[in-house]
Amino acid sequence: MKTFAYLDIRVGTRDVGRIVIELDFEKAPKASENFLQLCESKSYKNTCFHRVIKNFMIQGGDTDHKIIRHDEYPPVALGIGGRSIYTSNFFDDENLRAIDEPFLVCMSNKGTVNSNSSQFFINTLASPHLTGKHTVFGKVRHGKSVVREIERVSVISSKNNDPQAWLPVKEEMVLIVDCGKWNNGDPVPCYNACYDSLGGDIYEEYPDDNEVKGLDLENPEMTYKISTVIKESASLLLKEKRLRDAFLKYKKALRYCNELIPDQDTNPEYHKKFLNLKKTIYLNLALVALQMNDYKTTIDYCGYLLEMDKEVPMTQTQTSKTFYRLGMAYRGLKNFEVALEFLQKASSLCPNDQGIKSELCVVQKLVEDEKKSERQRFAKFFD
Repeated sequence: MKTFAYLDIRVGTRDVGRIVIELDFEKAPKASENFLQLCESKSYKNTCFHRVIKNFMIQGGDTDHKIIRHDEYPPVALGIGGRSIYTSNFFDDENLRAIDEPFLVCMSNKGTVNSNSSQFFINTLASPHLTGKHTVFGKVRHGKSVVREIERVSVISSKNNDPQAWLPVKEEMVLIVDCGKWNNGDPVPCYNACYDSLGGDIYEEYPDDNEVKGLDLENPEMTYKISTVIKESASLLLKEKRLRDAFLKYKKALRYCNELIPDQDTNPEYHKKFLNLKKTIYLNLALVALQMNDYKTTIDYCGYLLEMDKEVPMTQTQTSKTFYRLGMAYRGLKNFEVALEFLQKASSLCPNDQGIKSELCVVQKLVEDEKKSERQRFAKFFD
């Protein structure tokens, strides 16, 4: 029977989600029991990930340095403490297997073998140079996107000889806010991704993290289909009015497009297909952001669309939608004159669109009312 433990993660003031780790009691019983008991006793709660190196690993588990208040970070001597469940504190290595794949959970020792306590790390890239130096006792089964978010936080310094090298900045402190044993069927809360497989999206948040049998990320026909499946999954979520989930899923589809688009010279056909798919994703991201009243994000995505238009021209309808969403975003920000300009551009492209006509009338009235109010305000100075 498989055994799991979990870590709930907060970055700065924002909850990110849960990492679920499958423990390897068969090959690393001491380390697995140590980690599980430390999770169950809440020893890891209020500790932080104190060493974060992108495209390498994230390290935490210093149980001697708890962080209760934000202004206590970073505590003095963070990263040199830690205690195991065993009376001698340190315990011997086991399962010194190849560290040849990401998301392995390993003991972090004192620089020599057989010096394990409570500190651990999760590698985010195959790290064969570490093989034989660290006990491997688990693997991340859920929450890979949480690990990826941790490895992308800003650090105070990237110079190895700096005392605060690879330590996350205070604004992005990575805190373990809860931990314990996890059982099949328990929740996997996630706030930076949508794990719903609606529409057939069975893929990880980041393309390289997939373990789907037969998946070839070098095959543009296959990766284009996958990107389309993710985008359609987002659209189904949007139809269900699950705006936050739809937004996260569209962002995932965009990530796949950006990372998997083939070079124009080697495969011009699929290069263009990916760009056209990217346009529709930008349009939908702008739409969802608008429905969530996130007007600045709407403007950002519309801006990306207009930039793309120079390389891959939008259709007249797409351009009209872009201008309309810009108009509605500026209306939401109460910048009525700019809103009017964009709605007029949208109307000129689609003069028979009743929705655009209706909003145009509303914003024209708002502009007139604003000007009238301004005239009345200035008139007081001359009375």
